[in-house]
Amino acid sequence: MSISRRSFLTDASAATLLVAISSAAQEEEHSVGEKPVRPTAGENYWSNLYKTEASRSGKSVFGDELRDPRIAFFDDKNGLRWVEDNKTEDLPNFFDDAVVGLELGGFRVGKLDEPRISGVRYAQMHLSCQQVKGRDFIGPLAWASLATVFADKAKKLPSVQDLNFSPQSPSTMPGAPQLNRVLLTGGAGHLSVNITTTPTSSMLDKILSVTVQVTKVVTPLFGFPAISVPALTAFTDFYGKLEKATSHNFLLNTSLKDVAVTQVGARDPNVSVKAICLLSGYYILVPKSQEAILAAEMPNLVMQDGYLIQQKDAGSKMPPDQRVNNAVPNLTYASLHVDVKPSSSFASSGAKSEQPNVATPTDDSSVKSSKPSNGQKKGTNPGTGSNETKLQ
Repeated sequence: MSISRRSFLTDASAATLLVAISSAAQEEEHSVGEKPVRPTAGENYWSNLYKTEASRSGKSVFGDELRDPRIAFFDDKNGLRWVEDNKTEDLPNFFDDAVVGLELGGFRVGKLDEPRISGVRYAQMHLSCQQVKGRDFIGPLAWASLATVFADKAKKLPSVQDLNFSPQSPSTMPGAPQLNRVLLTGGAGHLSVNITTTPTSSMLDKILSVTVQVTKVVTPLFGFPAISVPALTAFTDFYGKLEKATSHNFLLNTSLKDVAVTQVGARDPNVSVKAICLLSGYYILVPKSQEAILAAEMPNLVMQDGYLIQQKDAGSKMPPDQRVNNAVPNLTYASLHVDVKPSSSFASSGAKSEQPNVATPTDDSSVKSSKPSNGQKKGTNPGTGSNETKLQ
């Protein structure tokens, strides 16, 4: 049986990472009984992230409260506006469960945050979406992805195809599922986004260094399709102990934010009456400490291929990278693309409804954008330029 170079690298990447984490777990176990050390901000964040509001101690736990994101929504008609201005009546009105596409479109470190990444080797991106309720004997499920980047080289997140764990990506681990689509029962859920740098003194930094030296492959790190919330909580609790991030390591961190993607979901008693209304389109997430920077420039900005650019630069001959650098240079932000469809738009392929990543659309047009954003060709996947003709 022949083994391709790509297959060998991905197999080796997965095996090396598992061995490294297993060793870390043993080291953690051996440290039990030593004098207890006060948990870091990152350990507190990860151990509390998926707890229910009732079981959290006090208010929601943040890695750094000033890094809790403020969110803006963009569409071609109205431009940028704060997500709080999205209204329930703007949401689609259907009674099906909602299939939601979630893709990180871009990440840009502003000049104010360059000192935060100057002394680290890696940064971590975490994106997850959780159902608010289960069915019958199945509890709420969560979809989560965790990816690693070289902060000292690229200073940006991986491409969308890497974050989606696409089989076409050379860095994809064997068997890793595509995680860009989740199924929200009743059209409501909980969303979290987190971007941290990795302390060079942490066990995670050592694990990643070993993995990179052996395989040269890092991204993606982990992916969880439709995992139970208790199981995901157990993993993130252990992950926090490996990472041991301080408050200074957080670039963006959310508590579980209630979201509604349909009008029915906005009335769900399991989410707050102040739940974020997630319309299809692009979202910009900026740290609370920098929201005034975005507010001052909102009227002058548009979105193009997942990044902010100045309106005057749109359509010019200026190179794309220069357009991005010219727009609000001090601002650190991540963009998130959301696409909401009723589950009835997809024909079942025999899998259970909790696994929308294996469904196929009834026709190609059901997953194409009706109105592409600036710089995006109609019928393409934002940020990748690849045709999206089936739900995966």
